Amino acid sequence: MIPVQEFRAENKEIRDLCEILNLAVNDYKLQNNAILCELLDRFLARVHAHLTHEDRSVYRDLLKQHSQDSDRIAQQFLGNTQELKRIIGEYRRGWCRKNHSEAEHAKYAEESREIFRLVCDRLNFEEQTIFPLFEGKG
Repeated sequence: MIPVQEFRAENKEIRDLCEILNLAVNDYKLQNNAILCELLDRFLARVHAHLTHEDRSVYRDLLKQHSQDSDRIAQQFLGNTQELKRIIGEYRRGWCRKNHSEAEHAKYAEESREIFRLVCDRLNFEEQTIFPLFEGKG
């Protein structure tokens, strides 16, 4: 059985980081701020670790349920995991690595907000669709 409470705690930490970073990345003056860069690195590391942690247990346990719904959700889950890892890998290369012009910064801030939205969408999917399957509510 997957450790749902552990995953929920990971989700909360990731959401908290999303909320702070979503505000901070908009400020051009903070683009190379050491604390912001540290928080961003922490966010990216937490998301990657979370996805890897879930990939090892959730996907396998979904397939063990042997139902059409769980198989469909497992495939959706796996596809989303792979896509998020790809997007985050590409994103990681750009922030806090050089000085950006204001136009470049605006583009990067927009990309950052999209990443935060995608991650929060994933967390919502976990909490509304996946976790209830393992808590006897789905």
